[in-house]
Amino acid sequence: MEVLGIKTKIVKVGEDLVVAIEKGMQEAGLALEDGDILVVSESTVATSEGRIVDLDLVLPGEIARALAAKYEKDPREMELILQESDEILGGVPGVVLTLNKGFLYPNAGIDHSNAPPGTMVLFPADPQRSAAEIRRRLAKGKRIGVILGDSRTHPLRLGCVGVALACEGVEPVEDARGQKDLFGRELRITRKAVADNLVSAAQVVMGEGDEGIPAVIIRGAPVQIQDVSCEIPRIAPGECMYIGSLRSGPRPYTGGYDDLIKRAKEAMMSAYAPYSGFRVGAALLSKSGRIYSAGNIENASSGADICAERAALAEALASGEREFEAIAVVGETEEPITPCGICRQSLIEFGEEILIIMANARGDAVAATVGELLPRAFTGKSLYKSCSGSGDGRSSPEK
Repeated sequence: MEVLGIKTKIVKVGEDLVVAIEKGMQEAGLALEDGDILVVSESTVATSEGRIVDLDLVLPGEIARALAAKYEKDPREMELILQESDEILGGVPGVVLTLNKGFLYPNAGIDHSNAPPGTMVLFPADPQRSAAEIRRRLAKGKRIGVILGDSRTHPLRLGCVGVALACEGVEPVEDARGQKDLFGRELRITRKAVADNLVSAAQVVMGEGDEGIPAVIIRGAPVQIQDVSCEIPRIAPGECMYIGSLRSGPRPYTGGYDDLIKRAKEAMMSAYAPYSGFRVGAALLSKSGRIYSAGNIENASSGADICAERAALAEALASGEREFEAIAVVGETEEPITPCGICRQSLIEFGEEILIIMANARGDAVAATVGELLPRAFTGKSLYKSCSGSGDGRSSPEK
């Protein structure tokens, strides 16, 4: 297998990348052949498409400024990360871990490298469409594949490897289940990340610095060229070995429920807390769109106390609601307040995916689903399972 670099001049905003690649191939004496796979740097594609942002024109919001302080980042960059990512999972100083279009990327894939000073390069707006267009224009009767590639790190490993953002004409993941290993054992879970591996091979030649090689031709790869569009498959975060195992705690609140927090803060102000003075407010958003809010209620007999979350839930249930989207909880605490155990149990009765936005009166906030705050919870499912088919003569509860 050969990896042939295509050197070009620096591609600027609005310039035709395909023309630049064709000129680079001409100067290197290269031409595409049947079976070739062209790997192109996503940042070069994004630059040619005008996906460069001048940081001086970015106005960071309140959430961006708070997260920037927490993760030691430029607030303007943090604002772009918020705009580009689906979700922020957490981070360490200098890097924020995000989900972007269903994939895991540091800083939502936004990059300083190979961008003009004072700017940042975003991902291509539609990587799949960009890959398809490059393939259409460069094929000229040849059966070729095109992959848009980027680089990223693996957990607990130093250094970058390749990752495919979009793939045209090449099956990105090969299912090896059912094949045999060297000792005749059947492979049960193995899938080969073909596109990612090809990008990693290309990265050796393309580099990460001033090499000026935004594209390579991979020739002789043991890969079949197809005439169909091949989108990169993805799995849900909960099914991911890394995210599913480690995702169990609150993550930064990134917006979308500001009104719910406001309603919870208002409810906190009317809480009845004459003994402790510790006031909490909650606002519960039902799937119907209605909001039910309440403050905590204390009692001289402390066992009769009612938390704000359960007070809001009781009001919603009394109104006939049974399905809920999110609940905001606000308390006069140093850190964002979290629901107590019995409140978590009360909420999970109505679904593990209810989002809990936990905040303090200053506006600091984090978020997690109730299932994340109460893993392996005892729910109605547990009750039905334990009482049905137990072999002891008991019947399951009536449904």
